[in-house]
Amino acid sequence: MAGQIKVECPHCKKESLHKTVGSINIDRTPEMRAKVQDLSCFRWTCPNCGVTSLVMEPCLYHDLANSFMVWLSEEKPQSADFDPLAGYTLRWTQDFNSFREKINILERGLDDRAVEMMKYLLFAQLNLDLDVVELLFHDLDEKSASFRFVAVLSDGVEQYVSMPSDTYQKLYQDVNERLYTSGRDFIKIDLEWAREAFSLLHSVEQ
Repeated sequence: MAGQIKVECPHCKKESLHKTVGSINIDRTPEMRAKVQDLSCFRWTCPNCGVTSLVMEPCLYHDLANSFMVWLSEEKPQSADFDPLAGYTLRWTQDFNSFREKINILERGLDDRAVEMMKYLLFAQLNLDLDVVELLFHDLDEKSASFRFVAVLSDGVEQYVSMPSDTYQKLYQDVNERLYTSGRDFIKIDLEWAREAFSLLHSVEQ
């Protein structure tokens, strides 16, 4: 549900109204997917000085066809008010990159828990030689069936790296058979979650 908020321009410091997105039902408005991925739906242009900036406001992305919802919000959202047995995946993100990445993962039918654990392993491996500040899922290579990620280095350089699908399948089996994830709460599945998941799986094995 859209609304209006006052936004202070980071350049000229003047305040003006900005129409927020609020929520996106991608089945009804499929054109919004591209606007989420390029962040154009979150851009605001100051009417006073013309400077464009991103406005971070809570937004709920709903994909009915793929049975998932993703919140973009600095604060943890409330639990879902519908039957969790409906098979929905509910996720919470706190920044634009995580929001876009989570949608990219879930609309492909992938388990984001397994993907996040892949990122955790890859992050540790890459940081032996590189200074990686962010690692994001990019896509699946159809020819090799490998998972491709974008590693953002401290100097701003982006580098593509891959992991085999066998790694995903093993982690997918582990998280489904040995870890519980609430179906009613909007859960933040990130690198911190992956670190705790590996620790929990290791403790169970001992």
